[in-house]
Amino acid sequence: MWAKERTPSRSTAHSGHGRLFRPVIATSLFLALTLVGNGLGKYATGLVSAVPVVDHLKRQDTHEPPLAQDPCAVLAKLDEPNITYSHVKRCYENIPYNETEANIVLSTMHTLFRDYFIFLDMSTTPNLPKPFTSPPVDILRGLDRISKQEYHGDFRFHTDLDILVSSLNDAHANYIPFCYRHYLYVQPFELYAPVVNGKQTVRILQDKGTSDFEECEVLTIDGIDALEAIQNYIDIHSAVSKDRGVRLNKALSQLTYDTEEKAYSLNPGLFTSRTKLPERESVNYHILCPPSETHPLERDRYINADWQVYRLVSWNDFTDTESFLTQNCYHETDPKDTKDPKLIESSSKRPMSESRRLETLQAAIDPPRHNTIRPLPAIKKRQLLENPVANLIYNGSSTAFYQLVKQPKVGVVVIPTHSVNLEVETSIMEAGFDLLSKAGVENVILDLTANGGGYVNFAYDLVDWMFPSDTKTSVYLSDLRASMSVKALAQLDLASEEYASYFNPSSFSDPATGKDYDVNFFLQDRLIKRAHRRLDYTPMVIMNHKLGAFGMDMPWQQDAQRIVVMTDGACGSACGMSLNRLKNNHGVKSYAIGGRAGEDLSLFSFPGASVYGLDALLEDFEALGVDPPLKQLRYKGVYRVPILEFFQEGETVPIEYNPKLFKADYHLDYTPITARHHEIFWEVIANNHWNQDGQTDDQ
Repeated sequence: MWAKERTPSRSTAHSGHGRLFRPVIATSLFLALTLVGNGLGKYATGLVSAVPVVDHLKRQDTHEPPLAQDPCAVLAKLDEPNITYSHVKRCYENIPYNETEANIVLSTMHTLFRDYFIFLDMSTTPNLPKPFTSPPVDILRGLDRISKQEYHGDFRFHTDLDILVSSLNDAHANYIPFCYRHYLYVQPFELYAPVVNGKQTVRILQDKGTSDFEECEVLTIDGIDALEAIQNYIDIHSAVSKDRGVRLNKALSQLTYDTEEKAYSLNPGLFTSRTKLPERESVNYHILCPPSETHPLERDRYINADWQVYRLVSWNDFTDTESFLTQNCYHETDPKDTKDPKLIESSSKRPMSESRRLETLQAAIDPPRHNTIRPLPAIKKRQLLENPVANLIYNGSSTAFYQLVKQPKVGVVVIPTHSVNLEVETSIMEAGFDLLSKAGVENVILDLTANGGGYVNFAYDLVDWMFPSDTKTSVYLSDLRASMSVKALAQLDLASEEYASYFNPSSFSDPATGKDYDVNFFLQDRLIKRAHRRLDYTPMVIMNHKLGAFGMDMPWQQDAQRIVVMTDGACGSACGMSLNRLKNNHGVKSYAIGGRAGEDLSLFSFPGASVYGLDALLEDFEALGVDPPLKQLRYKGVYRVPILEFFQEGETVPIEYNPKLFKADYHLDYTPITARHHEIFWEVIANNHWNQDGQTDDQ
């Protein structure tokens, strides 16, 4: 049930004065200004009026616990739709701060970043050029600041650590304790930011309630310009990219390719669908709806919406604060087996070698599709175009192949992930490309929108499929940190016949000879200062990879003018490795969609190579019989850092911090049409790039 609505005077409503519309200032250790939204549920249909109307989208909370009662015990008895933001917040804030455990966390994270984080020095680089919008971060100094803070609750301590690590804007660097990620907080709207008549605004893409606010413009959120409010939130709480335009794309709702349905579906943005506890219980929206057939008068509305809260499938039953911790937080009492059976190697001469390698080389950041115990508010299926833009020619486990209707010489290969079965995907790619060629396709668009990465080998193979005969290799020059603990681990690993970790030197090759290392190259370290710190790095190495032989004689192979790549900038990790090679080595033209109007947009993000986690490191030390310099954290979660950096030939700055390599050649804005029909972008790109004969102006 929602509370009553009221109608303020126009002068008061537009001024933004008063309790409901005042900008929210949220202070935290690393935030000067955090503008956070909140809200959801059904809401009243309200009045059709030219005068601003206030809708209070608040449920009546009848479960306010007395102060003497354990708030987690209250939360434990609730299920949807009776769980509120306040219930979760009280429970989280009731968990006491444990200074001993906090010191273990800080010490372990300090060692993890100090000894293994490959960008420990580069991350302090100031004034990164466009399209990057990422401040310098001294992660060790940040950890030191946290160690000096006085905390009264556990939740705020872990939140500050999360925000600190996220400020690196590197999706391979994570501090995510699962303890505080078992609920999903949802808003009533799906938002997007189209450009219409040269102006970018925030609009409601879908209204999941009954008020028919679709396509209404959102003027302000919590009293702040809507676009800036969303940007401010996502800049703090998402680490997907060093480009604010890419971060904005992730904050907003967008169509992504569903590999199971083999079709596009709407994926909620991170602003309106969160697993992090919002800072306030509701969001204040000021929206303006133009006249329509259904509503002949302009509607000027203020809407105050609560967050609707859902339990995620990771949630476990509990009865009070202590059992919440044992059931949902602690490693040693986790009632669910979180091990991926695919990563458990039953027997091998060198146990865990292949599984560890696969786990490390797969660093995908896939679009979040949070599974909840109870169903979420339905997102309407998108309406199909009356006249399809493209016909599906072939599809596999994830990759799909299309042929444009109006430009049949143009094919589209949708690659939503690099997290694929490499053997299976090879046959799928060969079959799909073959069918496109037989259908008369001469040019291809590689669509990697929302591809969060995956296996490094697939990154190499994708480049090789396009340029199978080129002398330029798809493999990168790279290096790692050579701290004392890494040197010791590598030395023991090389000597062991029973175990091989990621740091085994034989996993890498000498770029001069192409031969695998049989000596500990970590001992041949170089002392280098790239920004502010002189640190030990290994010599340049290359990752072992057998280059594929893909001489299929397709019309587009070896011809950059017949290939185009497109993304939303969130093509990350292994996906970014592919696109960097295609764009910057082979001259393939690139298109990036969305972001901020009038600003350059990155084609890819965080191509910072391999990622390694705390659990994997501890397993390595244990298997090799060595006391680790780090400790297992009591909370299960994701604690990891990038450990390998790539270099473009002739460059001394690693790709991750080399903005000139990221900028897309063309930037396409969303419109109300393309936001609902992603495949129209294919037609726009094809018409811009090739004529009806399938030729470019240069051909």
